[in-house]
Amino acid sequence: MKKIWFLLIFLPISLFAEKPLNIILLIGDGMGFAQSSLMSTLTSPNSYLEQFQYVGISKTQSASDYVTDSGAGGTAIACGVKTYNGAIGVGADSSDLKSMLVIASEKGYATGIIATSRINHATPASFTANDIDRDHYEEIAKDQVNSRVDLMIGGGEKFFAPLFSQMRQNSFEVKSVKDYSGPDYFQNLPISYSKISVFVADEDAKQANEGRGDLLPNATDYALKFLNNKTKGFFIMIEGSQIDWALHNNDKEYLCAELKDFNKTVGIALDFAKKNGNTLVIVTADHETGGLALENVDSKRKNEHLDLGWSTLEHTGCWVPVFAFGPGSENFSGVYQNTDIYNKIIQLYK
Repeated sequence: MKKIWFLLIFLPISLFAEKPLNIILLIGDGMGFAQSSLMSTLTSPNSYLEQFQYVGISKTQSASDYVTDSGAGGTAIACGVKTYNGAIGVGADSSDLKSMLVIASEKGYATGIIATSRINHATPASFTANDIDRDHYEEIAKDQVNSRVDLMIGGGEKFFAPLFSQMRQNSFEVKSVKDYSGPDYFQNLPISYSKISVFVADEDAKQANEGRGDLLPNATDYALKFLNNKTKGFFIMIEGSQIDWALHNNDKEYLCAELKDFNKTVGIALDFAKKNGNTLVIVTADHETGGLALENVDSKRKNEHLDLGWSTLEHTGCWVPVFAFGPGSENFSGVYQNTDIYNKIIQLYK
């Protein structure tokens, strides 16, 4: 008996950890440590990142480059394999990979993707498509229409319009809303559909500081209700896509607006998890963009008195944070490859 207890003491804690029924993965595209710090500063005292229980570090290099792009970065997280820049759901040998979303669906979980970019952009595509080139938008859209996803909310309607008939045959309720700056469009949308796709732009949604309103937090709130209404648990990936674009432009106002918007979205997910009690929330990034530095921030006046430094208009190879809250969150501390985010999540489905 003493030998048994001795062995139990030294077994990994993760073997005894409670496993979540639901997983919410939020990706702030381009959001490294400086961007996370800035988001907390801008939203204090309502910074939701500071409420997370565990924090880890993800290494983002791709199979082809020290500095990854969103295709390879998204694929590494979604599918657990390092691949070449530009790849979508395929390995370095161009062979198709199976994403965590697909695996969740195969196990009976409801699934969804949300983005403020076109929904067939690199990151959401990595979870729902297989293609050798991230710019094959029409082909990626066809993959997504025939994928195992139950909910899609984002831009890109022009790529999907020729597929609407096929989508309806595949049980999708297809909605289109172009004005979401007023009342919450999603508030009165039924959650009883089998599958749903809501297109919010012909291409990409508006910027957060140019009339997008609360699209991302409202869409997230609806999606969680929709998926939670299904028979088992769910997996959803939610991307703050345009954080990256603001960083590419070194645009302070655009960036601050996108980070505030993403903080609200994280808050919706965190509030759901706290009430539900059986939900894991993960917030991370596919890479860092802009080489951002916080040079002077007046926390009382926020972005009105804000000096930012930039080292590039492009991505960098810097490590990015991984924030985790809820059952299974203890598995996400430490330093690891971005592919291990996939491995850690898949272990929770076993």
